[in-house]
Amino acid sequence: MSRKRLALLGFIVAAALAAAGVAAAHRGAPSVQSVTATFNATTVTQHSLTTCSVNGGDTFQATRATYSGTATSADPRLAGALTIRAWSLVDTTNGVGHLFGNFRIVGAGNQRAHGTLNAAIAGGNASGLARGFVRGRWGHVVASLGSAFSPTTGFSSGSIGSSTVGAGFLRSGRWCHPANWPGSGGA
Repeated sequence: MSRKRLALLGFIVAAALAAAGVAAAHRGAPSVQSVTATFNATTVTQHSLTTCSVNGGDTFQATRATYSGTATSADPRLAGALTIRAWSLVDTTNGVGHLFGNFRIVGAGNQRAHGTLNAAIAGGNASGLARGFVRGRWGHVVASLGSAFSPTTGFSSGSIGSSTVGAGFLRSGRWCHPANWPGSGGA
């Protein structure tokens, strides 16, 4: 290899290493911190509800809706206007079910968070996990999720990162869902 090519290769490698160093410095040193937020999302829009009974079984209420409200936190990335798009399936006989969806928090300036929710429903409460990303100072969030929940009135007295009332579910057999349920090919 000629000296010119070797010098050019060296320059390219040095530039790539410098760029990687700048990118690493921009994100800062790795750290983990405790975080909590409280929220209410009781404005319900784009509501779709299906109720069905399974032959010889219980009655189920499947709901798809958008819930809007406010999140409050000492961390500005988790404070602001909150939107939750969620799907829920609740056995109306015993009040047990499943909730999954996504959330978005838009705060002041560049402060934002978005991610997914996955929770069990029991006795009017949702208990599960919130996972996602925060912006402003970039990072990941993984936190417990707990809230009073009704498919028709939304989330109230919710918390992210605080202890929650436990709930669990086991779903088996056929079930019903609203039209356009994610991943559905039919009931």
